[in-house]
Amino acid sequence: MVVVTQGQLEELILAGKPVDNADLSAIDWTDLPDGALHARHCVFRDAHLTDAELAGGKFESCTFERAWFGGANFTDALFSKCSFFDADSRKGCDFSRADFDGATFENCNLATAKFGLASLFDTSFRQCKAAGADFEDARFAKSSGRVAVSRVRFIGTQLDMSSFRQARLDDCILSECSLRQADLRQVTLSSADLRGSDLSEANLNGAILDNADLRDATLLGLDVTRLTSFEGVKVSADQLIDLVRPLGIRVFPRGR
Repeated sequence: MVVVTQGQLEELILAGKPVDNADLSAIDWTDLPDGALHARHCVFRDAHLTDAELAGGKFESCTFERAWFGGANFTDALFSKCSFFDADSRKGCDFSRADFDGATFENCNLATAKFGLASLFDTSFRQCKAAGADFEDARFAKSSGRVAVSRVRFIGTQLDMSSFRQARLDDCILSECSLRQADLRQVTLSSADLRGSDLSEANLNGAILDNADLRDATLLGLDVTRLTSFEGVKVSADQLIDLVRPLGIRVFPRGR
């Protein structure tokens, strides 16, 4: 792996050429020329991408260790098979205040990453590992006049022990995800799609699940008496036993 200098990187960006197998840890990201960066098999170690303008960038099989993304613009960026987790320190990257509107993460390791105040409207997370990630205070919604619209997609993503406390996730997709022991306190999930997800022992105290789709989801430990509301929630017939148990209702097979 070669160390790419500032000048070499700028030349590649201006020429529209990808950066391959390069160490980009020492790059100054505050004043790059216009043009989307395409990085493949590159390393960003202890990198400060604060306020970087990398909209539309493509990052394939890249490694980000102890990187800071504060205030960076990654709108419509694509991250494929990237790692944002440092195995030595057991810490993820800090995405606080970064703009990922319209971005896509595919098969990425985002374990313990921090997304405080990050903009994630219309962001997609597909087949990612994000156990212990902190999405508290992340912005999943945008306002249009007096109406706030939420949009984010988590599909087949591991979100065990992650935190979404007080997040607005109305109409969002969290399907086929693992949310075991996740912190979903006071989360708004009205009309959200949670089909096939594992919510075992997740903390949903004070959550709003009106019209949410929970069909085929694992609901072990869900206490509906601790929800703020769940009017119109959709469930499969075999989920009813677990749902009504906290209400003191006993369900028996037909004819008994």
